[in-house]
Amino acid sequence: MWLEAGAVWVQQRGETRRIPLAAVEEARVTGRGGRTAEVALWGRDGVPGPVFAVAGRDAAAAARLVEAVDRARPVTRPPQGGAALVDVVPTGPSEAVRRSRRRSRAEVFAVLAVYLGGMAGLALAGEPARAMLWMAGGLVLAPGLLVVSFAAAGARRHWALRKRGISVVARWTGKGSGTRKYFQYTDLEGGRHEIVADYAAPGLGGDPNRVQVVYDPEDPARAVCTLAVRTWVWRTAGVVLVGVPLLLLGLALSVGSAVSLFL
Repeated sequence: MWLEAGAVWVQQRGETRRIPLAAVEEARVTGRGGRTAEVALWGRDGVPGPVFAVAGRDAAAAARLVEAVDRARPVTRPPQGGAALVDVVPTGPSEAVRRSRRRSRAEVFAVLAVYLGGMAGLALAGEPARAMLWMAGGLVLAPGLLVVSFAAAGARRHWALRKRGISVVARWTGKGSGTRKYFQYTDLEGGRHEIVADYAAPGLGGDPNRVQVVYDPEDPARAVCTLAVRTWVWRTAGVVLVGVPLLLLGLALSVGSAVSLFL
């Protein structure tokens, strides 16, 4: 439980709730040792509102949170009660993300089926040399295809969000290190989201703990880091010099060995 942007945020059982201060009737410390912070919401029509409680380890921290909430909350009851003002912020993957994962698995299965089927077909046709070329071509083609497809997908995602996305500042959560650091940003609706920052994302004002991200207003959990132009130049050069040659060589070995069978 924490206080941010005019609301109390509560994470329980895999859900994150945003409770505006206008919905809070009272905040209090309870439990053994005073380590549990409770937030009671305004009721309606004589029925008490729900109570959210989070047990912590630090009694002093719980007392400070309760004091801050009580000091900041308004003293008037909203006509609709406090529960109507509470928002549940989705934390799991969206349906679009799940569809994308299912599509990726289907594509991988199809590629493996073609690769193994082609090798088996050439071997059964009495062409072991061509089967070996097909196998070698696939081993070369795979990394080239990964490099090119990954770069193309990243560029397409950045370009799409650049056209319609919303730029916000993300701050390091303290989790992760090196090239895998977790940053958190808040969308315009108050939802909080985490992103594994691109290792090449420049820090704002020279501060490595703050980076600029652009998120999709239709799916706020989908975001990318803003990168410098020189980063795109170097990455494009890497794809052209490494990914494309591997892709072409793999196609020449695998597809060429199969086509030559019919010539």
